[in-house]
Amino acid sequence: MSIEVKEKMELADSIDETVYDGTADWQFLFIVIITIFITLLLLLPKIYLRNSIYYESRTIDRLKTQYGALVEEHKLLSRKVEGLKVKNQILDTLF
Repeated sequence: MSIEVKEKMELADSIDETVYDGTADWQFLFIVIITIFITLLLLLPKIYLRNSIYYESRTIDRLKTQYGALVEEHKLLSRKVEGLKVKNQILDTLF
């Protein structure tokens, strides 16, 4: 029975030795941090450009809408001016 206990203790000690490696933790953490930094360094400019393009396109769309409304208003005002000119010419000929 003591042989089984001794073998179990040796097996447990060998498992502890192979499972825990203190330097591997720091190396892995360092690699993860460097990977995250490189990923952010590569992705942040892309994200910034996409956001800039999005907000500029919103501004352009708003200006196009306003331009369309102003063109229609200009047409309406032109018709009113032409109507007033015709009315004025008719009134001038009456007097």
